[in-house]
Amino acid sequence: MSLTARELLQRLAEDTGVTYPVVAKRVNRMMERGKGLLESVQEIAEENKLNPKKYRIDPVKIVAETEKILREDYTQTLMISAVLGQMVEARGKKRFPPPAFFAFIEMLSMVSDVPRDTKSETSAEIEERTTRIIELMTTLVSLLCEWSEKGVIGVATDCPDSLREVARAVFRKTKLLQGGLWTCISCGNIVEAKETRALMCLDCDKKISSAHSIEDRFESLGGRDRIGYGRTSE
Repeated sequence: MSLTARELLQRLAEDTGVTYPVVAKRVNRMMERGKGLLESVQEIAEENKLNPKKYRIDPVKIVAETEKILREDYTQTLMISAVLGQMVEARGKKRFPPPAFFAFIEMLSMVSDVPRDTKSETSAEIEERTTRIIELMTTLVSLLCEWSEKGVIGVATDCPDSLREVARAVFRKTKLLQGGLWTCISCGNIVEAKETRALMCLDCDKKISSAHSIEDRFESLGGRDRIGYGRTSE
């Protein structure tokens, strides 16, 4: 069974004999009209006389793999968090979609007792795991949330019960962001998005020395109490 949308679409492209870009574009358009990721893929499979049940992704297994990666090593987890934090503030093709970032923060808050520096990963290994996390999180929000051309519009009807709170969080944070609001990743307070710095409210940003790296900003997220913490996506 595939765990990411890319893997699933590549499999569908190979089975149908259609190129990956064509399949991906078709799925994107179907999702813009309100169809789910799996619903879109399975509809294309049926059109091509293929068994739609072959094309599935288990969101619970996505969460399990994500947690496994985040539990591997403390420094690695900080580096992944830092990269994603920078990417969510980027523009253009390098931007990490806010809904996927919100889902990542939820995964991060579930992980505790990460081993500290048990091994030394190379930059290539960090990049590989970061790419994997990006694919896992973008796929996860595609499965847990209901979409339209405007982005996330609710929780998917087939979202597993165990992940509904994650989906609700992603939806709420998205709605806030669409309204110009942001939830500080440090204190959890809701502030004007334009009055944030490095994903934090100005008060929290001032408490951290400018000499500290962005990695320091994520240091306590893994085991913090999520007081006043909401979830969203756009």
